[in-house]
Amino acid sequence: MKQKNKKRLFPVFALMLLITACSRERSSDLANDGGQKMIAHTGKSGQTTAAGIELLTDRIFQQGFNVLHPGSGALQGTLQYPGGVTASKWNLAQWYSNASIYGAAPVALGSGSYHFANANKAITIGPASSADKDLVFAINGQSEFGNNYRTASQPFPHLLADQRIADPDGWLGTSTPFLGGLDSMVFNIDALLQYHTRNQKSGYDPSIHALQYSCSFLIQNLRAGNPGYGKSMYFLVMLFDDRYPLPDLSINEDIFSGRLIYDIGIAPFTATGLVQGQWKHIHGDLLPYIKQALTEAWSRGYLLESQNYNDYKLSLFTMGFECTGLNIGTMQTKNLDLVAF
Repeated sequence: MKQKNKKRLFPVFALMLLITACSRERSSDLANDGGQKMIAHTGKSGQTTAAGIELLTDRIFQQGFNVLHPGSGALQGTLQYPGGVTASKWNLAQWYSNASIYGAAPVALGSGSYHFANANKAITIGPASSADKDLVFAINGQSEFGNNYRTASQPFPHLLADQRIADPDGWLGTSTPFLGGLDSMVFNIDALLQYHTRNQKSGYDPSIHALQYSCSFLIQNLRAGNPGYGKSMYFLVMLFDDRYPLPDLSINEDIFSGRLIYDIGIAPFTATGLVQGQWKHIHGDLLPYIKQALTEAWSRGYLLESQNYNDYKLSLFTMGFECTGLNIGTMQTKNLDLVAF
């Protein structure tokens, strides 16, 4: 991929806060599509070649969310549809939003799903049989910003689902494999941009005003006793950025944390970007790109305490919107999967 010099916005505020958010005890309930599953991997020959480990649990959001406060990040409570069971495996982060969605009453839809909403955002979840499965996020930047463009230094709202994977406090814990021992990391998601409008007016600046929907992966040194233990970088698959028809490679530094951000977009997996009203299937092996990201980090002077893939794990997955403009957008996703082989 050819690196382009583009000004990109990234969910750095959210990722920084997610990393420092309070820890939660690992649930022992690994049922209901939530457990560590060994999966047969079919190679190019069609033969079963290895067993895979599911890195995400409750991939169809049947157990709802632990809702975090937009300012403090403190747990406010849960958001679950009626009939939802067991403890939530996902956090819902709403950093810098004007109002929390916690407490919004569920509205039953004809599809069988339930809709939770306030003036700034909306979430739709429900049974696996619903036509609105698995997850619908909506965000309203016009409402969040009072129809006035933000300045470059002003924070911006997020609507993110996040799940901790690896030790010390992730659901999979120490069973999360180190990258060096893997043959592949297969990622899958189907995305439907249901609606988007930019609401562009005088004052619009594409360098600071946008709507993005990304899948973010925290690559972290988790080798106990290693001098670089705990240090990390961001790896992104940008599904949608309203400024670019097809999000592709972009490498930047997070000026707030000093971490490298390596975003491959979706260009490695498709020739076209998301189009409103059309499903987009994204599927591919992330491992070569993650290794490229680490190699790039080392070449730029990051994470030099260890230049060994065997010291790094994927420790956190985050998916959703960040809105820095007056945009209004709705995204539906389904068939989320992340399997290490």
